[in-house]
Parts: sequence; structure tokens; C-alpha cells
Amino acid sequence: MLIVCLGGSITEGLGVTRSNTSYANLLQEKLRRSYCPSVQIINYGASAMQINESRSKYENTILELQPDIIVYAHGNTEAVVREQKKYLRFLPKRWRRPGWMDPRAYYSTRFRRRLLEKIESGLRWRVKVSLIKVFGGKQWMSLEEFKRQTTDFVLTILQHSPKTKIIFLTPGDIEERYFPGTPESMRKYREVMREICEQYKSSDQIFMCDSSAALHKWDDYFYDRFHPNEVGHDKIAETLLQTIIQHSLWSNNNVMKEVSQ
Repeated sequence: MLIVCLGGSITEGLGVTRSNTSYANLLQEKLRRSYCPSVQIINYGASAMQINESRSKYENTILELQPDIIVYAHGNTEAVVREQKKYLRFLPKRWRRPGWMDPRAYYSTRFRRRLLEKIESGLRWRVKVSLIKVFGGKQWMSLEEFKRQTTDFVLTILQHSPKTKIIFLTPGDIEERYFPGTPESMRKYREVMREICEQYKSSDQIFMCDSSAALHKWDDYFYDRFHPNEVGHDKIAETLLQTIIQHSLWSNNNVMKEVSQ
């Protein structure tokens, strides 16, 4: 069984890579331990990755691989309301890198270094929030473009990889204080994913997995209230596992069918 994961920094496992506890790794462990020792998960998630970039880099490879399942976790990076770049020109150069105006997700264990990180992080996100409130913000990818890119990707898979199932892993929670306007924005992007899922429901290849309902607000997140911690990733992995079982997405495995009944 082959599973491919697509998404941004959450899928990549920001903050949990050293412990190998991203939801992709944990899902693989859960499947190997209880259902299929030979399952393989390929994680193409990367920080700030958007669906158009995933498509340009990996779509052809995915069609060659013909995976059993694609976990589609885009919609986070695209939906976040960002400060407008033209207002960053007077700020430190490294603050102008994609996502560097956001609060830090975690801090060093060394007191002096942690103190400096907290001070800089506090300055960064407060400046960002001020810029958005004064000059307005915008998403890196518009809702219309996200819908188009997602629909095109789904149609490509349906046409050229008929055995592949797609699980839409919907965006999780995020805090208004650090990301003004983003909770409502994510709700809209999440709704687009639901609409696409409903539109192609008859194909029996598209399924929803709303992991945000399983995570505690905010105990299962790092300090930025955006990226899940180890416990959060475990809950996402468990929710994905239950989705696979519920819909018998492992169609050629009798054990999974029996469990889901």
C-alpha cells in the first residue's frame, strides 16, 4: 500500500521532525503495527508549499506512482492572510522571507537564546498584525485560484489514476490574535474543499477528514497556535486512520474491510 502526502509546513512536520512524529510518520506506524507491515508513506510536504507548487513538482511523479491514497492537506498556507510585501521593504531582510513575520512555533531550551527568540518573535508578529490592520492583508493564493488548482488536480487524478483515493485533510484552527482575518479565511477555503468533495462524491475516490475537530484548542498546538505539537500530530494521524477504515479505502485488504464493518 502506498500513500502520498501533500501540504505545507504542518505536513512536513515543523517542530516535530527531530522526533519523527509528523502525522505522516505516525500514520505509517499505526498502519504497519495493526494492518499492513509493508505500507509506505511518501511525504512531499514542505514549508510554505502551495498546491500549484506541489502540482508542478510532484504531479507527474504521482501519476507514475499510482498511489492507493493521496492525503491532500493544502488550504492552510494558501488561506493565511498575510501582510502586503510592499510594506516590508524597511524591515530587516530576513523578516521579509515567506512566513517570517509569523510568531515562532517553539523556542530554544537555552534561557538566553529563548529570551531573544521570544522578544524578536513578539516584535515580528505585532508589526505584522499592525500592517494588516492598517493597510490590509491578502492571501498568497486567492480562493478562486485555490478552487481552480484543487479541482484541476482532482480531475487529473480521476482521469489518470482511477485506483487512487484522495483524502481532503481540512485546515486546522488558528488564532485571530496572531493571524488577523485568517480563521474566517480558513473557513472559506475549508468550505471550498467540501464543495469539491461533494461535487465528485459519485466517483467514490474523494473523501473528507476534518482533523480540526479532534484537536484541542490550544493544548495540541505549539506557541504560534497554528502548527500542531506531537500530541496534535498523533490525533491527526488517528483521524486519518479512522477515515481510511471507515471508507474501506484499502480496497484490496480484507482486514480493513472487516474492521470498517
